[in-house]
Amino acid sequence: MRCFKIAHILLLLSLLSLVPGPVAAGTEGWVAVLLSDSEPIYEQPLQTFRAAMTREVRPFNLHGDILHNPQLKSNIFQDPPSLIFALGAKAAYTAKLWTKDRQDIPVLFAMVLNWQKYTLLEGQTNLAGISSEVNPGNQFLNLSLLAPRVRRIGVIYSNEHSNQIVAEARKATKMLGLELVEQPISSNRSFRRSYKKLSSKVDGIWILNDPVTYTLDNMNWLQQRCLQDNLICIGQSANLVEVGILLSVRADIGNIGAQAASMVKNILDKNQSPTAIGVIEPLGTTISVNKHTAQRLGLTLNQQALNLATEILE
Repeated sequence: MRCFKIAHILLLLSLLSLVPGPVAAGTEGWVAVLLSDSEPIYEQPLQTFRAAMTREVRPFNLHGDILHNPQLKSNIFQDPPSLIFALGAKAAYTAKLWTKDRQDIPVLFAMVLNWQKYTLLEGQTNLAGISSEVNPGNQFLNLSLLAPRVRRIGVIYSNEHSNQIVAEARKATKMLGLELVEQPISSNRSFRRSYKKLSSKVDGIWILNDPVTYTLDNMNWLQQRCLQDNLICIGQSANLVEVGILLSVRADIGNIGAQAASMVKNILDKNQSPTAIGVIEPLGTTISVNKHTAQRLGLTLNQQALNLATEILE
């Protein structure tokens, strides 16, 4: 009987030896980072992403054109990655195209302005992302703290590109006791005419990253008109504050890489589906205030408002 027990134990040990143990770090698959271009803005997210990842990370660059390196796709897929992290609109759309027939490979995108216009989530179940825009409620709350006199906010937008974010803005303004005055347009040529319709009805203008409205000419013209009409303008770009717009509330670029790494771990290690994640809001905000513009508008910036700002342009 005793011999039988010993033989039985030895058999169990031999069977257990056939069961694979924990996978060593670095052998569980690698992650591709696809960059849209060699823009400096992608450097910090890439660095923080790599620092937060335990898997091997291999960067690839489109250099602004999917045709720049015809071998790039085959270079990536000859040893298929566990996931593709795409930075920028071109990288995100390219990763979607490249995984159309490989939806077992998840794609996570970030730093895509107005991501809805690229229909990234349509037709595939392997994409998730981090929005480049801070939610409207956060933007309007910061605006109210900085300029309490603003009660009616005007917005010029195209339904084609900004319908969803404007719908979110309606809910946010209602919750904050503000009013959103909308002016939809379909052509860039209508921007200035639409502004003139709005300017006498509102206290401020909310500037969207809408390709129909957001052009260099429009923004240069708008910052002059906002000053002329004593209107508070808020946007989502540091460049706007530099040219004279009062306030910018935007995603903190430094947090995007770490946030993406956390999402990648949930997808690959915890089997969370990209569909369940969808596109989520960025963690952390950068708030820029143009102090000179505030003075020209007759705004007195209290210390509480200044403490909220990440950067103040004199």
